[in-house]
This record gives sequence, structure tokens and C-alpha cells, in this order.
Amino acid sequence: MILRISIGGFPLSQETKDAIDTLRDDRLLFRCSLDVQSGGIDTALRYLQEAKTPQLLIVETAAPQDQVFEQLEQLADVCDPDTRLILIGPHNDIQLFQELVNSGVSDYMVSPVTSEKVRDSISKVYRGMDALSEGRVIAFMGTAGGVGSSVIAHNTALELATHYGAKSVVIDHDINFGTAALNFNLQPRQTITDILTQGAQLDSNLLDQFFTSYEGLVSILASPASLSTGVILTQENFDNLLKAARPMGDFIILDLPHIWSPWVNDALAAADELIFVARPDLTNLRNSKSMIEYIGPKRGVDAPTRLILNQMGAPKRGDLSEKDFKDAIALSPTIAVPYDAETFGKAQNTGEMIISASPKSKPSLAIKELAPIISGKGVIVKTQKKSIFSMFKK
Repeated sequence: MILRISIGGFPLSQETKDAIDTLRDDRLLFRCSLDVQSGGIDTALRYLQEAKTPQLLIVETAAPQDQVFEQLEQLADVCDPDTRLILIGPHNDIQLFQELVNSGVSDYMVSPVTSEKVRDSISKVYRGMDALSEGRVIAFMGTAGGVGSSVIAHNTALELATHYGAKSVVIDHDINFGTAALNFNLQPRQTITDILTQGAQLDSNLLDQFFTSYEGLVSILASPASLSTGVILTQENFDNLLKAARPMGDFIILDLPHIWSPWVNDALAAADELIFVARPDLTNLRNSKSMIEYIGPKRGVDAPTRLILNQMGAPKRGDLSEKDFKDAIALSPTIAVPYDAETFGKAQNTGEMIISASPKSKPSLAIKELAPIISGKGVIVKTQKKSIFSMFKK
């Protein structure tokens, strides 16, 4: 979940101020506007008499218990009715907590607080604000052009849908050179450029009309692969598109072009899973290091960034090893996809996906290994006979 709200922080202590300030680059809040002013409720009252009320207030008080509700009444007089309030105070009293929540306070935390506690409180307050049925967003991006990121993304989408009996959605964001239509062997009547003109009117029902289905398992929003559309992606229309797409499948696969722009930064930071695809050479090593070091801190520890090495072992090419990447980036590649010209050529010539054309090939087995890792669901093990011992496994 990525929040896009206005937050006003009014701490009393420096410790609380530091905890709130630290959240500016957190993945949950990096799209929020955050205004922090010391002084607690007194400062909040002065500020709110002149300024528009933020959607979320984080306020610290040191007042005795019998005065806390009096302060809250004063605060309510200058706040919009839809404002959410997280209160920080010194009183560790369960009865006070219950009374505060019953009076409309969204959450109460006992000081001192840490950035982790404040983040958890914000997350709890806004949990469920997005649709509970939203799919898992998985973004694929090459660390250089032509590394095979799209092929990996599209085959992974099919494997996720097949393996879990689920629905995958693929959105090809490469307007000029996208390959989703080619890889799935489709001739879509409408593409991503047609939907980008819908603006704020875009919703899941409208978006569904623009998708092309592949075997009833994967819904594809292809790109026109054209240089003359005159349509460009922006932060706003990317946000609208992703918001509409998330309820439409169990897995939302973002096939991102190798470009660096504000909307791409948003996509990389917001995805539940981010997979960079690289060839095992020096250029890709350099780019992988730069990209992972830049985006990693924005995503946080709860949203992993992964690296895939593609085309490993190509003949007459001095490849770097997986260890070379691990040593330079401090990140072990999640999988390494072997070079297999025969498998890729067969799939392309027959208009099939790799995992369908050659399900037992090494690239297909690598993709089958990747899918459960990034699914958020774990591995489904199919057995012929159930063992009595499995009944006791947790």
C-alpha cells in the first residue's frame, strides 16, 4: 500500500519529531505531503485556524489524563470532520485508550515512540482503505535494453496464473517498443494508448474492455509498439491505470521500459515485488548497482528488490558470475536463467510462450522456480497420496 495523503505532525519532544521526520522516505509515505512542526496541540490549534486541515494529524500531548479530552475538543473545533487523528501521550492506561478510540481518535500511542511505531500506527489506521481484493503488483525492468526482461515478465505471468489457478494481468508500459502482443501472439484491437486518454473516468469496468485475454488465464493490456502515438505516460495517468488494474487480477505484472522518469520511479517504489533483469556483463553490473542502491531505500525492508540474471552461459561471451554480482551489489541473484537459443527460437517461431513450448527446458524451470518466490503465496506442492504426518505440519 502506498498512501497519498497530507499529514500534519505536531510533536512535543525531539525524539517524536525525529521519529516522524524519518518517515519522509518510507515506501508507505513517500508520496505523502508531510508537514512537521514542534509544539504539540497548542501549535496544532494555531496552525489549523489558518491552514487547511491535513487528512491525518499526528499530535503529541503531555497533559494530565483529565485534561486530554478537553484538548481534543478544542482540536475538533478547528478540524475537518473527516480528519484522522493519531494521539501520542505519556499515559499507559488501557481504559484511556478505549475512551479515546470511542471518542473518535484513530489510534493512541504511549511515548516515547519510534519511527517504526509511528509507521505501524499509520498503516493500521489506513489498513483496508484500498480494496482488500487488490492483486499483488510485480514490476519487471531491465537494467539495460534488450536483456529479456519482457520475456521473463510475460512467462512469469502465465506461470503464476497456471500454478495458482489464478488470474494474471500484464500491462505493457513500453509504448514505443513493447512486445507483449508479440510474445503472447495476439492482435489486440486496443492498446494502452487508448486507455490513457480516459483520465479520471478510468475504472476497473472500463479498463476491462481494453484487455485481450490469453487462454483465459492472462489479461493483457498491450502497447502499440509505435513511434507516432503522441501519447506519453505521466505520474497521474500511471496512478489512475494502476488503481483501476489492481482489483482485476491476483497478480498485476508491470512490464516497464528501460527509461528513467518520475512515473517509473513511482512504479519501482510502489510495487509489492520489484525484479530487475540483467545480462551477466559489466554494463549490467554497473547499472544494477546504481538502480538497486537508488531504489532500495525507498522501498523499505518489507518490499524486496530482486535481481535476475538472464542469458547465462552464452557461447563466445565472457560472462561475469553470480558471485561477481553478489560481491558488487551485496545482493544474491534470485535466479539465473540459462542461455538457450533453441528454446527461445522455438517459442518465437511457433507463437507460444516458453513455458508452454518447452516446459522442461532450463529457462522454463527457472521461471517455474521464480513464480512461487515472488507470488507472496508460497509453493503449492501437488502429491498423489497424503501422508498421515502432514496432518501435524504447521
